[in-house]
Amino acid sequence: MDQEYIIANADKSVLKISGLKVKGLNTKQLEQILKEKLHTMVRVIGVTGESVEMDVYDIEPEQVIKNAEGLIKAVSLTEGITATEVTKISCSEKIIEVDFNQIPDHPLSGCAKERWMMLSNRKDFNHS
Repeated sequence: MDQEYIIANADKSVLKISGLKVKGLNTKQLEQILKEKLHTMVRVIGVTGESVEMDVYDIEPEQVIKNAEGLIKAVSLTEGITATEVTKISCSEKIIEVDFNQIPDHPLSGCAKERWMMLSNRKDFNHS
């Protein structure tokens, strides 16, 4: 199964969120789903993966990266950020990886940035 990652800003942190399919979602829907799950304001930066199935009509060419077969590899969903920059952000050592399915249904306590770091360091989190 192809893995997709949502690159988002929440609680002064850049998160790389796995476990959520974006097929057919638009940016507003995606942000609303993440806001409800993360219990905080979320700004989606972009989406990366081996084959992203997302509506890219009306998106500027520099906001989308496709491979030779035409499969979408990255999409920038933030004005002023290119798809190439989204790819670089997703590979950053400072990004915090979070599995959508491991996020509790209740708000996490603690410092804004530390709560995501604690969640990403859990032993049962899959860092694939």
